[in-house]
Amino acid sequence: MSEAPTPRSRRWVWWLLGAAIVLLGITLVVQQLLDPWLRRKLEQQVTIQTHGQYRLQVGALHTSLWQRAIRLSGLRLRPAATVADTLPRVQLDAAQLNVTGIGLLALLRKGVVPIDSVVLDSARIEVLALARKPTKNAGKPLYEQLPLKLKGLDIRYFGLLHTRANYQPSGAQAQPTARFRRADLSAQNLLISAAGAADSQRLGYAIGWNLLLQHAQGQAAGHQLAVAGLTIATADHLIQLDSGRVQPLEAARTDQPRVDLLLPRLRLTGLQAAALQHQHRFRADSLLIQQPQVTAVLPANSSAGNSKSATDYLKSLDLAHLDVRGGYVRVQGAAANPIIHGLEVAGTAIHFDSVNAPNAQRIFFAKAWEAALGRSQATVAAHALALGSLQLSTSAGTFTLRSVRIRPPAPGQGKPGGLRVDLVLPSLALAGLDAKALQQKHFQAQSLVLDRPNLHFTPPVQPPPPFWKLLSKYLRRSDLAVVRVNHGELLFGRWRHAPQVRDLNVTATAIRIDSAANADPGRIAYARAWLLNTGQLSAPFDPPFYQASSAHVHLDTNAQQLVFSDMLLKPQFSPIGMNLHKGYQAPAVTIKLKALTLAGLAFKGLVEHGDFRLKRVTVQSPVVTIASDGRGPINPNRSKISPEEMLNLPVIIDVPRLDLVNGNLYSTYRNPLTPLTGTMNINRFNGTFYNLSNDRRHQTAARPLTGKASTYLQNQCRLDAQVSMYLLDPKGRHRIWGAFGPGPFAMLNSMTVPTKLVGFKSGKAQRIRFDMRADRQGTTGTMWAEYSGLQMELLGYKNEEAKKTLIKRVISKAVNVVVIRDQNPRKRGKLVTGEMKSTREPRFSVFALWRQGVVSGLFNNVGVP
Repeated sequence: MSEAPTPRSRRWVWWLLGAAIVLLGITLVVQQLLDPWLRRKLEQQVTIQTHGQYRLQVGALHTSLWQRAIRLSGLRLRPAATVADTLPRVQLDAAQLNVTGIGLLALLRKGVVPIDSVVLDSARIEVLALARKPTKNAGKPLYEQLPLKLKGLDIRYFGLLHTRANYQPSGAQAQPTARFRRADLSAQNLLISAAGAADSQRLGYAIGWNLLLQHAQGQAAGHQLAVAGLTIATADHLIQLDSGRVQPLEAARTDQPRVDLLLPRLRLTGLQAAALQHQHRFRADSLLIQQPQVTAVLPANSSAGNSKSATDYLKSLDLAHLDVRGGYVRVQGAAANPIIHGLEVAGTAIHFDSVNAPNAQRIFFAKAWEAALGRSQATVAAHALALGSLQLSTSAGTFTLRSVRIRPPAPGQGKPGGLRVDLVLPSLALAGLDAKALQQKHFQAQSLVLDRPNLHFTPPVQPPPPFWKLLSKYLRRSDLAVVRVNHGELLFGRWRHAPQVRDLNVTATAIRIDSAANADPGRIAYARAWLLNTGQLSAPFDPPFYQASSAHVHLDTNAQQLVFSDMLLKPQFSPIGMNLHKGYQAPAVTIKLKALTLAGLAFKGLVEHGDFRLKRVTVQSPVVTIASDGRGPINPNRSKISPEEMLNLPVIIDVPRLDLVNGNLYSTYRNPLTPLTGTMNINRFNGTFYNLSNDRRHQTAARPLTGKASTYLQNQCRLDAQVSMYLLDPKGRHRIWGAFGPGPFAMLNSMTVPTKLVGFKSGKAQRIRFDMRADRQGTTGTMWAEYSGLQMELLGYKNEEAKKTLIKRVISKAVNVVVIRDQNPRKRGKLVTGEMKSTREPRFSVFALWRQGVVSGLFNNVGVP
């Protein structure tokens, strides 16, 4: 049986229990005294620290030594009536401030104080003004401004919950303002100390921040900003903005840009916020911008100022993916004034380094770009540009435009005498684009195809520099493997002989545009080869009097061939109309050609200098109709259709051989004396001419133009003729010789009777030879006419027709007996020659001179004085 405990052995328990009761009592007393003391001390400390500028009211303060916590409620901070310039003017109302888990020992030692949590709940902040003259301490780091000279605070959780704020400074309306209906801000592991500031893994002293902002508004720089929601979670590397809106204020300054922005959503993921703060390097996974709508109005007079660019703060940028969807952009006040619908942009692996040079393996700082535009418009050089869609893919190397429309400036707008473009382009497709080379100012692609372009192009009055020089402002070199134009329509303006082309089809290969290509003798207009086929080609000729056209044109630079099919030169007026419009006699000439073929054509000289150097020209089945009216004065100007005019040509024409095949000429002439019209035909003309050239290396006196031709006069009498003509002789000397026959003289009546009232009653030419020399003074030569039974008759004009009158019968008889030699050779067998002599009228063409020479020789041969 154990012994019962003695009273002495239980005495220490009572002592311990008593000490606990005493300590509890002291604690309760201290607790009751501490809360009011801390409350007063806190309110006094605010007054002292602000030199009486602020007054703090604490509704309730409760401390818990066991929990190392302090809880405040009913906080109210108010500024004095006048606040010093060194302090902001702020009003604060907060429902609760809870601080738990305070490290009391570290607090007493003034070291880094650990705190479990700091939560400010249901706060309302009114910022009426900022400090105008901040103190020197305002620029110090936050950990150097802590109270009680603490070395730092280590807060596991910091929360600013259900907060409302309003920044509405008094004074000028131009000052920025801001307010939000609710904000929830929290931070994890917030270390406010020197070590926390130096930690590159922290952002604003914390391992992570979370912000939820709702219904925020503000004003700055003449604009109003509204945000429905903003979420920032640095630990989750996320920033998301919902329903953002920027609108210009009506009272904004006119010299500031005005922006109207509607942004339904912006989402940034994978953001390395700490690297952005400490290293000024932006790194993120993706940036999504959904349906942005931007309208910007630029000021009329803007100055660059001293504003810094983003590269002054940002050392590098790395973004794995950028995605802009369904955007709308409109800019007013700029030169282009673009309006863009349906903007879609996607970029991958975007990298920018402000120090290093651009990476040649990237395309405008990205691995690849995909871009698309919907209906868009802009103004370029006073031209209105509109397009239905645009698509760009740098990875596929494609660029496409649809429904392009360019309208020229309205009358009175644009540069006077400048370029004018009127274009309808259903489709433009570029394939094989090397976008990496493009950023090095080297445009390189495989093919460019323009489908059904309709272009009205008016060149500037002042000829522009070479195309390569114009392009060099933007590109140092351009290379295109193939360029195609399908079924185009082309019309030129301003030029006197501006052409119009229908159904234009062009293929150009191996195009290179730079200074070296411009000087390359193996290139024609920057390309190795051109192949062209057209529908109708038309142009005014000697406007407004003629219109020239060709049903088809075929051009092949590899084959050195240019072919015009079904050519037509058509007068716009009748013969009398030509006389009236020109003020002198001018025939109405119609020319039809089945084909005009230029073979062996040197296209290089043609394009660069306008020279026609080729091997052979073939004119197939020409039909020429010349209608003349003899009423009116003679042309006062020298004729351009003369051999000596070759000296005055500004370009070189060098044709070794010219062939005219199966030609026909039909001429009509109305004499001033009678209204009757005479006709004359030359049929089945075939001729070959050699060395048609004004090149002094080829055209010499020893090697002139030569040729021979055969034809039929009135389709009855054959004519064989040859020509020798030194085209560079300033005196225009040349020789023509040939022979007529056989044929009846009566075949000339269709021309001589209506125009001269002279007819051939009978007579037949067996053979008429001639040898004529001509120059600028006239013609000389000899004619040998062998004929028989020649009888002529003179007619009178009565009752609108040529008739035989009694007087004319008598005169005709006398002429035939006394003047006219009825046959040659004479009855004794003597062949009488005729003298071909005619004075040159410089206002008439060389063809008129030839005709006059032949007529003079024939009349002299038959006995007419």
